Amino acid sequence: MIYTITISTILAYFTNKYLHIKSKEINKITYNTSIIYFLTISLSILIYQKYGLTPDAIRYIFIIPFLLAISIIDYQNSYIYDISVLSGIIIQGVILISSMNMEKDFNTHISAPLIGFIISFILAKITKGLGDGDIGLFVLCSLTLGHNYSVYLIFLSYIVAFIYCIYMILTKKKSIKENIPFAPFISLATILIILTGNSLLISYFNIINRVL
Repeated sequence: MIYTITISTILAYFTNKYLHIKSKEINKITYNTSIIYFLTISLSILIYQKYGLTPDAIRYIFIIPFLLAISIIDYQNSYIYDISVLSGIIIQGVILISSMNMEKDFNTHISAPLIGFIISFILAKITKGLGDGDIGLFVLCSLTLGHNYSVYLIFLSYIVAFIYCIYMILTKKKSIKENIPFAPFISLATILIILTGNSLLISYFNIINRVL
């Protein structure tokens, strides 16, 4: 546990440092350092408690800083930096290759980015609601989660976004015509899948079956 806290604290430090640099480049970006540390450390502890000291846990802990930084910047500036996504993909790739002998589902992580890219690319062309950065983030998160969750990730991202949009429209904080940054929903969906697996999906279909 102490190693998890130490590593997550270091990751939170670099996340905070990265956001500090970007806040100088883009005046629109504001964030709370305490929340960055709290989320990074608390999520890392939850991941460790669920997965133990495993390759899955390492991958999931190391994606948290990228999800936080990318989401904060996209939410406030509607932009995802390619270097952020590419850096995340490289780190996840290194972790995956390093744990190749321990990873039972290695092949699922190789095909996952392709699945995430193809589906999100098609949706981007059809809906015009996803940018190139969103597609890249789907690829990063799919690589981390594996192809078993790639389609579910996209589905859950849209569900979370739909709930948020309904709330904002009902409270009249946004109109239906306004563009909403999508990275925070991809990140939230990824975290939900990491912490709950497919239990939310099972609960969703159980509710549908009861209603029907």
